[in-house]
Amino acid sequence: MMKHVDQENCFRFYQFAATYHLANLKRNAKRVILSEFKALAFVDEFKKLSCTDLIEIIKDDDVNVECDDVVFESVLAWACHDLQNRKASFEAILEHVRLPYCSPNYLRHVKDKADLFTAKCFEYLHEAVVFQADAVHQHEISSCRTMPRTNFRGKSRLLVVGGLNDVNEECNHCRYYREDTGCWESLTELPESVRWLYSVSRVDRGLLVTGGYDNDKAHDQCWLFDVVTRKWEAMPPLMYARYFHRSVSLGDCVYVVGGKVDDKVFASVESLDLNRRQWSCLSDMSLPVRSPMVVTYSNKIFVFGGQDVLNNDLCSTQVFDTTKNLWSTRSDMPEVCCLGAAVTLNDCIYVVGGFDRRCLKYDPASDTWASLSRPVLQHGIAPAVVWRGSILVSGGRGDDSESSVTEQYDPVADSWSTCSIAQLDEPMYGHCLFNIDLYL
Repeated sequence: MMKHVDQENCFRFYQFAATYHLANLKRNAKRVILSEFKALAFVDEFKKLSCTDLIEIIKDDDVNVECDDVVFESVLAWACHDLQNRKASFEAILEHVRLPYCSPNYLRHVKDKADLFTAKCFEYLHEAVVFQADAVHQHEISSCRTMPRTNFRGKSRLLVVGGLNDVNEECNHCRYYREDTGCWESLTELPESVRWLYSVSRVDRGLLVTGGYDNDKAHDQCWLFDVVTRKWEAMPPLMYARYFHRSVSLGDCVYVVGGKVDDKVFASVESLDLNRRQWSCLSDMSLPVRSPMVVTYSNKIFVFGGQDVLNNDLCSTQVFDTTKNLWSTRSDMPEVCCLGAAVTLNDCIYVVGGFDRRCLKYDPASDTWASLSRPVLQHGIAPAVVWRGSILVSGGRGDDSESSVTEQYDPVADSWSTCSIAQLDEPMYGHCLFNIDLYL
C-alpha cells in the first residue's frame, strides 16, 4: 500500500490509515497531499474531509504553496460544500490559515467573505494586515499564522553586523546565516570609516548606521545599506556626533537616542526622515543615558535603563510618544540589566541578557513587570532578536571571557536553551543582530 499512494488515491489511503492507526501509511499519504496541495485542494475528496483532518493538513508547515491564497480558497470551498453544517467550524479552521502570507492584493478582498467571518476571524485578518504593513517590525508578531511555512522561509535570514572579537579586533563585515548549510556567509563590508561604538537600525530596505568612535573622536556619520542593490550610500550626518547611543526605526523615520561624547552623556534625541533625508531635533529625555535598551511599541519608543554620566546602571523606563513629541516615565525595571538588549514580541517587551543574566517581561498596557527564568550565560554588550516566535541572544561578554553561544528563550515555556542554529563563528560582542528579508 505504501508503494501505491498517489494523487488519485491519497485521500482514501489517508482516511483508511487513520481508521486503522497505520502511522507510516498515513504519513506517506499526507506527504502526497501536502506536496501536491494546489492540485488536490479542490477535488471532491478534499471537500469531504472532516474538520479535524482538514485542520491537520492546512496547519502543516510543509503545505507546498507559494502563498496562502490557495489555502484560504480551499478552506472557503470546503465550508461552502456544506455551508449549513460547516459555517460554525470556519473560525476554528481559519485560525490555521497563514493569512499574513496571502498576497497583498488577495488579502484586500478576503473581507468580502464577511458572511462567514466571526469577530475572531476579523482579528486574524487585522493581524495579517498589520503584519504586511510593516516589514521592519513584522517579526514582533508571533502566532501560528505568522510562522512561515517551509516554502516561505527562503528570504528570511539572521544577519550579524559588526562587533569586536575576543582579542578586540573590529569585525567590519555583515554576514547572514544559511540554515541549509549551517554557515555564516558574507553579505557586505561596513564602510571604512565605521569603526566602533556606532548604532545600527533596521529600516525598510536595509540598515542605517549612525555615529561611532575612532581615534579619540566621536563621529556624526550616517550610512544607508540597501539589501536589494547591496550598496552603501552616505546619508546626511547626525546633528550631534555621538557614540554609545541607540537607534530604532518607526514608520519612515529613524530615531537616535542618548549616547556620549567625551565626558558628556546626552539626553538629546534626533530623528531622520528617510523620505526627505533630513534630520530634526526632538524633545530631550528626562534622564541623559548612554547604552540604553531601546525598542518600539505601537507609536512609542521605550528607553530602558542605560548608564548615567558616573557609569551607574539605571532601572528607568522612559517613553517617547512620536505623535506628540512628548516624553513620560513608566514603572522602573525591577532589576538592573547592565548592557543587555530589549525586543518586542506580541503585546509585551522583553529585556534580556546583559552582564546580569536578566529576562524581564514588561506589559505596556498595565505598566507592570515580571521577572522570568534567566539565561545560562552572561551576554554583556550582546544583541537580541525575535526569531520565529522565540527570542535569541547572541554572544557577548562575561566576567571572564567573550562568548560565541546563541541562547534561545521560549516565552511559552519560560525556558532557555542553547539555540540549534546561528551559533557565531567566533566569540563576539558589541555586534548587532537582525531578522531581515534577503533576496539572494
